[in-house]
Amino acid sequence: MSDYAIVLTTFTSSEQAKPIIDEIIKSKLAACAQEINIKSHYVWNEEYCHDNEVLVLFKTRKTLYGELEKKLKELHPYETPEIIMLDISDGYLGYLTWINKQTKEL
Repeated sequence: MSDYAIVLTTFTSSEQAKPIIDEIIKSKLAACAQEINIKSHYVWNEEYCHDNEVLVLFKTRKTLYGELEKKLKELHPYETPEIIMLDISDGYLGYLTWINKQTKEL
């Protein structure tokens, strides 16, 4: 088992995501973030939605998840943002060490 995780969330655009990504990285709650353009299909307020979104993947340590979730809920423009933590079961030690160096200690 690893001490690392990927936390993902979505935004309507890169422009909307960028200031939040910057704040998360500046706060050392994640080592980095990646953006992927996606198409989301869901029901919201009884309406079928088919929207272009940006999926953001934050690379972090599991011990920072609570603080990262709190910060995302505080800054995120969505009423109910997707915030999901995925366990990194294993990975290249050099990269995981870099995540440690880029994130804050609790």
